[in-house]
Parts: sequence; C-alpha cells; structure tokens
Amino acid sequence: MRAVDQSARDTAIDPTKSFCVSAPAGSGKTELLTQRLLALLARVERPEQVLAITFTRKAASEMSIRLLEKLEQARIGTPITAEHERHTRQLATDLLAHAEHRQWRLDQTTLNIRTIDSLCHELTRQMPILSGLGGLVEAVDNAQPLYEEAVSEFLSQAGEGDVGRRIIQLLAHFDNRWSKVSELLVAMLGRRGDWGQLIQTGQDPAAAEAVISATMRDLSAHRIANIAHLLSADLDALLDAVNQAREHLEEPPLTLTHDVESLSDWQAMVRWLLTSQFEWRKPGGINAKLGFPPKSPHKATFVSVLESISGNEALREALIDLAHLPLLDSDIGAWERVVLVASLLPVLQAHLLLVFQRSGAVDHTHIALAAIQALGSDEYPTQLAQRLDYQLEHILVDEFQDTSASQAELLRRLMRGWEEHNATGAAPRTVFVVGDAMQSIYGFRYADVSLFLKAMRGQLAGVSLEPLTLTQNFRSRPEVVSWVNDRFSSLFAGEDDPSFGRVKHVQADAIAVEPDSEDAGVRLAIIRAESDEGEAQYIAQEIALLRRRYPSQTVAVLVRAKTHASLVGDALTELNIPYTGDAIQSLLQEPVVTDLMSVCRWLANPADMVAALALLTGPWCGITLSSISMLLSEYDERPLDLISALEKPPVSINTEDLARLHHLREALCWAEAKRDRLSLPVWIEQIWLRLGGAYTARARDQRCVEAFLSALRQAEQIGAGLDPGWLERELGGMAMESPADVDVVRIMTLHKAKGLEFDTVLMPYLHKRTRGLHGDLIRWHWHHETQPSGLLIAANDENKNSGSLYNYLSFLQKKKDREELKRLLYVGITRAKRQCILSGTLDWEGDAALPKPPAGSLLEVLLDGVGVQGTNVITSADLAAAETPLLSDAPVGPEGRGRLAQVRLGSGEPMQEVSTHQQLAEPLHANEHRTERLIGTITHRILELLAGAETLPTPDDPQVAMWIERNAQCQVLTPDVTQAICQRVQSLIAQTLSCETGQWILSSHPDSGVEMSLSCIEDSEVKRYVIDRTFLNVADGIRWVIDYKTGEPADGEDLSAFEARQTELYRDQLHQYAHLLARYYESSEAPIKTALYFPATQRLVECP
Repeated sequence: MRAVDQSARDTAIDPTKSFCVSAPAGSGKTELLTQRLLALLARVERPEQVLAITFTRKAASEMSIRLLEKLEQARIGTPITAEHERHTRQLATDLLAHAEHRQWRLDQTTLNIRTIDSLCHELTRQMPILSGLGGLVEAVDNAQPLYEEAVSEFLSQAGEGDVGRRIIQLLAHFDNRWSKVSELLVAMLGRRGDWGQLIQTGQDPAAAEAVISATMRDLSAHRIANIAHLLSADLDALLDAVNQAREHLEEPPLTLTHDVESLSDWQAMVRWLLTSQFEWRKPGGINAKLGFPPKSPHKATFVSVLESISGNEALREALIDLAHLPLLDSDIGAWERVVLVASLLPVLQAHLLLVFQRSGAVDHTHIALAAIQALGSDEYPTQLAQRLDYQLEHILVDEFQDTSASQAELLRRLMRGWEEHNATGAAPRTVFVVGDAMQSIYGFRYADVSLFLKAMRGQLAGVSLEPLTLTQNFRSRPEVVSWVNDRFSSLFAGEDDPSFGRVKHVQADAIAVEPDSEDAGVRLAIIRAESDEGEAQYIAQEIALLRRRYPSQTVAVLVRAKTHASLVGDALTELNIPYTGDAIQSLLQEPVVTDLMSVCRWLANPADMVAALALLTGPWCGITLSSISMLLSEYDERPLDLISALEKPPVSINTEDLARLHHLREALCWAEAKRDRLSLPVWIEQIWLRLGGAYTARARDQRCVEAFLSALRQAEQIGAGLDPGWLERELGGMAMESPADVDVVRIMTLHKAKGLEFDTVLMPYLHKRTRGLHGDLIRWHWHHETQPSGLLIAANDENKNSGSLYNYLSFLQKKKDREELKRLLYVGITRAKRQCILSGTLDWEGDAALPKPPAGSLLEVLLDGVGVQGTNVITSADLAAAETPLLSDAPVGPEGRGRLAQVRLGSGEPMQEVSTHQQLAEPLHANEHRTERLIGTITHRILELLAGAETLPTPDDPQVAMWIERNAQCQVLTPDVTQAICQRVQSLIAQTLSCETGQWILSSHPDSGVEMSLSCIEDSEVKRYVIDRTFLNVADGIRWVIDYKTGEPADGEDLSAFEARQTELYRDQLHQYAHLLARYYESSEAPIKTALYFPATQRLVECP
C-alpha cells in the first residue's frame, strides 16, 4: 500500500538538497532517516563525511543497528515483505556496491552516528586547553552539589572589594535573604548554556540597553498592529463608543494609533473589553460605572461591537498579551539590575570552574560550551573547525524540536561557510533535520521549539531548507488517530507562533484496518473521590481486565511526575500484576531504605534525637509509644544517650518491649565495637543483619538493601564516608524497579515514553500539578518577528504586581509552558497503538456540574480545549468493587513489612526468613481443584468487602453481583467456568447475608479485624498467618476468631461428621490464631473463642 505522503518521502531522500521534515507521531521517521543515510553514504568518499546526530544513546544505537540490518538483508537477499522496503533495498544495494568500490568496512565503528553529548565530548577532548580542565574530566548527571559549592564560595566574597560590593547590592535587592539568592544563583548555573552568550551585555550597558529598548518598541508595535488588524472595521465604532463613555466619566479620550506611544491607551481599551479575569464582558455588565448609562446610544454601539467580537478567541488572547506589555521606561531601575547581575555572573562562572577543577567533574553544559569554544569564533575558527569543515559533507539531526540554543549554535559553527560552498556549484553540502513541533516537551531542559519552527520556514545557519510534512500514521488504529485529529485540531493553534511557543496541528492519516472491538480508541474517566487511592485502584482494575482479554498486548502507565506513580505501583502489587519502569518511587522513599538511613544517621551522629526515635519505633525494635514515653521520662537529658538508656531501661516497661530494647542495644554495641574496623558497606550490612533486617524484609526489600549497600561502596570509593547528606542526594535520584518480565506493565514518565509505543496506554492523575514557574534571577526572550531575532532580558524585581519587563517575560513563559502541556498530552496519547485511557480525580458536592480542574494540570488543559463530552464519571460506589480484584489464584492477604514478631536474645546471627501464608482452603495439589480454590478465594474477598459495613446489602443486591463478576473476570478462565464460579460465589454470599449468624459475623463490632496478618517465629523461621475475621462481642465480652470455609458435606456425608472432620483438620491452626491474638491483645482479659463458619450450611462451628 502506498502512503498518502509518499511523494514527500521520495523527495526527502534526494541527497543533493537540504530539508526540514515535520514527522508527527507514528509517521515512520526512523525508516526515512535510514533511507537518507543510505543515499548520502553512497555519494561520499569516506563514511565519516556523513554525521548523524541524535539526542540519546539508545536512538544512536538503534539508528546504527537499523542501517546495518538493511545492508545485511540486502547482502544475503532477505525477501521483501512490505512495499516501502523496496526503495530501502535498492538504496542498500547501491551502498554495498559503493562501499566495495571504496574498500570500506561499514560497522558501528566507522559510521559517524553520535549523540549530541558524545559529539561535544569528542570536540572538547580534541581541544583540551579551551575546555579549561585539560580534557580529563567526567560529566555528571547531577551537578547540583557542585553548583551549591560554587555559589557558597561566591557569596562568601560579600563585602570584599568591588565584586563584594556588588554582591551586597544584589543581596540588598532581595532583602538580604541569602537562601533566596543562593537558590536563584544555583538555578542560573544550570542554565549557563542559554545565558552564557548574553552576559557580555554588562560590558557596554548603554549600547545593550538601546538594543533591548528598540526590540521592546518593535514587539509592542507588532502587538498593536495585530490587534488593529483583528478589530479592523469595528475599531472606529468601538473607539467612538469608549471615548463617549470616558467623557461621561470625565476621563480624557483615547488615541489609538499604530505608534507605540499609544500603548497605554490601547491597554486602557482592554479594560473596557475584558474583565479583571480577562474574560469578555457580558452585555449585562455594561453599565453606568463604565460610562454607559441605560439606553444611551453609545452603549448600544458598544454592546453591538462587543457581541460581534466576543467569539474571536485570537483577539482575546492578543488583548491579554497587550495588557501585560510593560510601558516603555516604566521601570528606571530595571536595567541597572540587569547590568548588576550580568557583571556578577562571570565571577560566579569562575567559581564554578574552580569547583570543577578541584572535583575533576563537570556538568554537561560545560562540555557543550567548551565544544562551541573548541570551534572558535567566526572571525578566528580553530584548526579543529577547519579540519571538520574539510571532513563533513552532510549532517542529519533527529528530534530537532528538542534542540536548545547552545546546541543550535554548535550546529551553526559546524556549518559555517556551507552556503558559500553551495553557491560555487560544487557537490552540495546538505543538512537534514527531522522533528515534530507537536512533540517538543523538553522546555525544562532548555529545548526551544521556535528553532524548529524557524527551520520549517526554510533557514538553518544560512543554509536554505525545503520544508516537508509527513502525515501517514503507521502506529495507531483509526479510532485513536481520529480522536487525536478531532481534539488536537482545536487544542493546538491554527498557525505556528514562535513567540508564544504555539504550534499548529498536523492532521494524520490512519492506515485502513479491520474494525476492532468497541474499546479501541481514547476515553476519559473522571474519578469522583476525595483522595487519589481510588484512581489507582481504577487503573489497576482496568489493567487486570486488559490482561485477561489481551494477555499478549503491551501496557504502559504514563505519569507526569515520578511522585504520581507510587500509588499505581502499590495497587498493581495488590493484584499481583508485575510492573517495571523509571517512575517508581525513589530508592530513598522505600521503607527499608528509610530505616537504614535512620541507622546511618544515628551512627554518624549519636546525638541525633530523630534518628534515635526512628530506631526505637522502627521494625527492628518497634516498642510501643507508652514504652518510649517511659524511657524518655527516665532519661530526660538531651541529647539522649541511647546506649546508656538501653542498658538500664525502666522496669515498668512491659516484658516484650524490654526484650526488644535489649535486642537493639546488643546490635548497637556491636556496631560501636566494630566502628572503623570494617569496610563501610560490610559494617552497615552486619548491623542490619544483627538488628534482624532479614526477618522483616520482602523480596523487594532485599534488592533495595543491595542497592543501598552499593551506594555505600561508592561513598567509600570517592571518600565521602558515612555522610547521610551524600546518601540522600545519591539515593534520591535512584529508583528500584520490579523484576523485568515480558508481560510486565511499564510505569514511566511521559517524557521517558517519548519515542516508544504500546498497545494500551493509561494516563492517570491528570488532575495533578507539578511545580509552577520559578522566579529566576534573569529572564530572557527572543523576539522572532524581526530579522534577526531581537533579545529581551530583565532581572527579577521581586514584585509580581508591577508592570515590569521581567513580569511580562514571566507571562510569556507561562504561555509557553501551557503550550508545552498541550504537547505533553499529545505525546502521551500518541504512544497508544490500540487504546488510551485518560483519568483524573475530582470531588464535588451533590449534582453540581463537573468542577474546573486545578489550574496548570493536564486535565485542565484537556477539558479547556476539548470539553467534557464523552467523559465517564466513576463514583465511589463503582470503585468499591474495584478495590483489589484478583488477577491470579495467589493467596489473598496483606504482605506488608511489620515489626519483628519475636527476637532471639544473645543471637549474633540472624535466622533465615521463610515467608508463608496459610491457605484459606484445604491443602490441595497445585494443579487440582483450581475452581474450588478460586471459589474460596473470591468468597473470602467479597466477605472482606462486606465485613464492618454500616449497612449490609440484601442477598440479591446488584452491587454484590458486580463485585463477584469483576473478581472472576480477572482470572484466565473460559466463559463457562467463569459463569459457574460466579453463580457458586453468589450462592455462598447470599447464604451468608440471609443467615442471622452470617449477619452477626459481618456486622460492625468494636476492636475488629478483617484479613488480619500476624507473624511469629517457629523453628527458627518467620511465619505469617492471616485471620479472616476477629472481633470483640460486646454482649458477652468474648473475642471471636473466625475462619471462613467454603466446603460442604460430600454426597451421603452426615453434617455432624463433616463438621467434626473440618474441626479436627483446622484445630491447630485456629489455636495458633488464638495464641497470637492473646499476645497481640496482652492487656485484654477477654476470653477467646475460635470457630469455623460455613456459608454453604449457614453453620458456625466452635473449635474448643
């Protein structure tokens, strides 16, 4: 089948021309890049003359592998299976012949395919002096500690000499808030790639101020002219009506011209047209307070004009922008602040370079800036630049929409002189950039989408580009493509606007395929709840159903920030659904790591009271709060000498807690005895084992401990030692993933998902916001309506309400950020091949309309752009059935970490943990009677949901039937077996709800528990037991321990004989339950009775 955009694809392979290709999601740009590479390599003398640049190592590797695969397939004559591969095969065949003629060896070492970072590193290594560090440095991903050190040293100069005097001025501007200034300077160091070339403005303040003033005048003139054009024929009538209103109010008339001197009058006009919330004024609000008396002719004129223009959203946006424009010369001190900051930033950079030299580490920005320096200026190019000019003939850049200003400058210097070369008639040098403005989502990494938009207009570094647009979508089903086309055509702008970061929507053409099931496409669900837990359960339920219906399809959960992923991970764990991904909580947030950090903090500083209390309350000691209170009262000196307190604790503390304190003291005394005698990771590991960490650790915890110990090894290697602050920074950037598997659900951030595809994509927590706009020390903006683009720059005036240039640039940045949110939505949804499920949580009263989502959330952007039509509202009642549906027949019950159930005094070696869970039905072979086991498991789950409810449902309540059906649907079963299980469970639940004894068991009781997990040590093994139901019966003061059994007498078996057999079978287990509860409620004198409850016979059988 021929693609609808095939002519554009054929044109893009022409190796004699330069192109900028817009390649929307799923358009097959990787194949196009491969074809372009094959065509170019067949024309050059050496393969390194073709440079391909990507932004990730993964993309560079995939590009190399794809090209080599095409060559190998051509060499061995692999059959062609798709029409589009015929052209690729011919290009590969031509390259093989060319390579043979040139005696090339084509492999990953000879292909010049690089990431932008690796290219910068290579350029820096070739010019080590210009790097400032001799080239022998390593770039670190987290340079925050280096920035903080440089800022600290910089600020320590305050008051010393001319620089110190200017630092004092800077601090005074921020009311001497050192922490605020430090935070701003640290943020500025991370953005050196953008402002590095701007700080020279401080060298000639008058000239620079004149340039910025001229740019501001030009921008204001463009804005005024645009509004005048949008108002067109209505302008004269509008001005006349407003001036009559101003005359009525005894205010001077407005003069609206295209001259920027009339800006204040134009802004006054905005206040007549828009409310303080920047919405169009309603006719009912046009009154005498605005100068429009009732029935006045000019009121009728104004209302008529207002009604004709109020549907023009472009005009409203332009008026809002105009209202935020600063008046020329409105802030006399603004430029002085810019000059002050600009004069200090080079000094700050010098301090950072000193920190880099001492540490032997740099950030990626330094490498990028050093690479630009390595190529020299336009007037004085270096020998390296001249060598590259001879070597490079063609450049390809992938994902160009994510290019930053410094990266664009590097490309410009690599391409110096190409325009002149091509004008000579010699073999043309070409540049080929591919990207998608709709997928530009890395603004936080300083990507500038306007660079791509300018390239699509035909220019890059002086080289003329021919713009091409791909429209064929090879990835998504028509249902997804249609939804995206419909919604994003209104969500995105009608035309590109580089100044605001606005991009137009490119309509995609779907591949014609057979109709799919009704769930293909995109749908939005609003979870009506007060908290976020319900949405996590909804997502887990949807995934469980997907796994049952489409077990081989890929599933991904995409979140905006890593903090949004933990609840989803917990919900999937509850259902035994494996998952993996980068968006899980950081290692520092793992409970076992939190406990290990407490140990390390106390070891690093025994006077740390918080760490000491964490040791007492943690799982390896876990004494009660009353015991802690008695201990602190006895030892009231501060800081607390924990070892002394543990040596002679108050005798009033209960026996078990005394044993736990003794256990903790033994471990800490051993730790002190071995301090500095063992390597750091071995020392901490031995302390953890002696505290009993292995007893309470789950499988996931074991891997977390291994990662923690690995971080300690690194700390020892670099000389950091036992530094809790260093550990926090290191572990905060690490994540612990679930074990990888072919069927796992991927959980990742939306940014990480870019470039990937999945059969089903779920995007939860769209109502969540991330951090808002930072108050940077300096803001800048490139005004693209002029040629060349003009620069606006302003310093923070610490006054959010002023009409300053800084606040206007902040307004522009907010606009750009909102446009990027739209693109982030587009990227997430277009990862889906078959369906995408969007969701968010809102809460509102009664039957009110859907409330407006939080400002700045993806849900707010989505609903504001596409409306609420088709939105599915999920209520709390719906979620009750979806809390923890079962995906497999694994035992149900909480498996969380608890405190040590028992400690062995004087034990130097930990016991091996064996985590067990008593089966809730009779012991059976693993592959036998699975149906009976599932009936028991689901019945237990439904009884758990019912227990303690304020009002028990009736036996025929449809809600109960839905719970049963959803739990059964999560099993991989045939429809007949599913129906049989549902009917049997429905019967057992109905029997329970219609029985007085069953109602009594499920009713609300004081001091009750459902699926209560308790642990103990038996034969040196930690065993866990789960009690189905326990409660204190107020009528007779007896504590009941009840285990549910779904069995019934066999054919011909007497009921009494069946009950006797079951009682004997489970007697020991119930006695163990009673023993554990007696210890758990040691302060209670209530007698304990144990019993089995059989829903099938409606009988409660005591086990004496």
